[in-house]
Amino acid sequence: MKKISLLLTCALVMALAVPAFAAEDNVKVTGEVKTVFEVGNYSSGEETATVNLWADDDALDLDNPFDGDGDGDMDDYPAEKAFYQEIDFNVAGNLDNINFNLAVDTLTNVFSSTSSYESSYGKFGVFEDDQDIVMDTALLTISNGFSTLKAGDLEDYNASKYFIYDDEDMEGVEVTTTVSDYVVKAFVLGEDDNDAGTSDEDGSDYYGVTATRNFANGSFTGKLYHGRDVGIEDANGSKVTDLAAALTYDVNELFNVNGEVVFNRSEDANDDSESDSLFNLGAKYKATDVVTVRGMFETVGEDFVAPLADLEEEDANYDLFNIGADFAVNANNTLKADYTMVDHDTDDNKNKFELAWDNVNGAFTNTASVEFITNDSYDIDQEDDDVTVLTVGTKYAMSDVTTITGKLVNQSADDYYDNNFTYLAAGLNTKLSDNMSWNTEAKYITGSDKDDNDGEGNSIKTVLAVSF
Repeated sequence: MKKISLLLTCALVMALAVPAFAAEDNVKVTGEVKTVFEVGNYSSGEETATVNLWADDDALDLDNPFDGDGDGDMDDYPAEKAFYQEIDFNVAGNLDNINFNLAVDTLTNVFSSTSSYESSYGKFGVFEDDQDIVMDTALLTISNGFSTLKAGDLEDYNASKYFIYDDEDMEGVEVTTTVSDYVVKAFVLGEDDNDAGTSDEDGSDYYGVTATRNFANGSFTGKLYHGRDVGIEDANGSKVTDLAAALTYDVNELFNVNGEVVFNRSEDANDDSESDSLFNLGAKYKATDVVTVRGMFETVGEDFVAPLADLEEEDANYDLFNIGADFAVNANNTLKADYTMVDHDTDDNKNKFELAWDNVNGAFTNTASVEFITNDSYDIDQEDDDVTVLTVGTKYAMSDVTTITGKLVNQSADDYYDNNFTYLAAGLNTKLSDNMSWNTEAKYITGSDKDDNDGEGNSIKTVLAVSF
C-alpha cells in the first residue's frame, strides 16, 4: 500500500478539524463502506498461463509480470479468497469562497485470512485477519473558481499519448489556473512503486506545464514535459524532455482539423543524448447527417522516447495511417468502421480492420465489434501472424433498481505473441435503496497463452455498498 504523504496527513487533520470552527452547513462529510467477498480459481491448466490470460488487453487488461511490465495492477487479479471491508470518505466544504474536497480510500477490517495465487495476485495478497487500517489513496482538491489544486494520488493520469498515458500510480501535485487568456496546467509527479523499470529506489519524477489558448474556431496548446530516472534502455538516471505545440481548428461547421508536433530529447546515465520528433495530423468531415469521415497520419522517429506511454507498443520509429467512418443509421443504431496501417521499422506493415455496432433496443443497450489484425508482431518471418478479436456485450435495465450485464470476448491468434482465449463476464447490479447497492460479477476465462500453455480460471465477486 502507498504511504500517505506528510502534505495529505496535514490536510486530513485540517479537514477533520474544520467543523470545530466553521459553520456546519459549510462542511459535509460523506462516505461509503463496501463489504467484499471474492473467490477465484487458477488451478485448472497451467497456472502461469491463467495469469497471462487474465492480463490480456482484451480480457481484464492488467499488467502482466511474466511479460516484465511490473506489478501495477496486481490488486485487480481475482483473489483465490478474500473477505474484507473498504471504507472511503469525503470531506467537502466551502470556506471564504474556497471549495475543498478531501477524498480518502482506506482498506480495513479483513474478516478472514486471504489467499491468492503465488501469494501475490488479488487484493491484499496473503494479509491475515489482524490487518490494521492502512491508507490506500487520498486526494485533496482545492478550488476558488479561478484556480484548482490537486494533491495526492492522481490515478489514471493522462498528460499526453507520448508522456504519462493513463498511469494509475501517479502521486504529486497538479495546479490549473488562468493566466491572461491562457489556461495553464502544471504538475510535479512521482512513483512510489518504481514502475518505470529503473533500479532507483526513489522511483521516477515527472514535471510538466501546458498552456492553452482558446479562440473562436479552435485552440492552441504549448507543452513542456520533463522526466528523470525514466529507465531508458535500463540505464538508471535517464532523462527525457518534450517540447510540443498542438492546434485544433474548425474550418467550418462540417470540417475540422487537428495536429501536433513534438520535439523529444533523451539522455542516458552516461550523458549520451538523442533527439527525435513526432508529428500527427487528423481531420474529421461530416459528409451527411448520416456519415462522418475521419482520418489521421502520425510519424515518430526511431529515437523518440515515451516514458509511461504505450506509443505503438513502446517502440517508436513508425508511420501510422488511419481512416474511418461513423454511420448514424438511426437514433438507435450506430456503425463504426476503421482501417489502420502501421509501417514500422521492419520490412512489412501491420494492418488493423475494425467494425463496431452500438444499439439501443428498449431496456437493452447492446454492443458488438470485430477486430482483425495482420502482422501483429511486425515480423514478416513469423508465419500466420494474425489476430482476430470478437466482442459482444449487453446491458439490460430490468427495472429501476436492477441491471443485468453480460460480455463475451473471443480472441484467436495464430502466433506466439498473443493469447487464444474465450472470456465471459456476467453481472447483476441491484440498488436496494438510495444509499445501498449490491453488485455481483462472475468471470470465466479459458484458452492458451502465447507459449501454448493451457489455462483456465474463474472468479465471483460480490460487493455490498452502503453510503452515508
